[in-house]
Amino acid sequence: MKMMELSVDEAVKYLKENVKIHDTLEISYNRIFAEGEILNVDFSEYFGKPGFKMLLSLDESHLNPTIEIDVYEIQDDLIEFTHTPKDGGEVIEVTVV
Repeated sequence: MKMMELSVDEAVKYLKENVKIHDTLEISYNRIFAEGEILNVDFSEYFGKPGFKMLLSLDESHLNPTIEIDVYEIQDDLIEFTHTPKDGGEVIEVTVV
């Protein structure tokens, strides 16, 4: 496992460039912890501004097993995340400083 300390902007850039569909992501922001498989990554424009949303499938023991995270909306509350590539690549643990 590789551990990294990144600024908020670097962490968002890492998520945009490295997280792919079917990868596993554990993410902590504000008081939220979510862990699951990435089902979709959306870079569409919203209200004239660039967007970045991820759809995660959580463990089915949760009430609603799918959530959408608007990364730009939560970026200032981002604490840490662990990215596990589906292809067996190196697991990356990121702490936002």
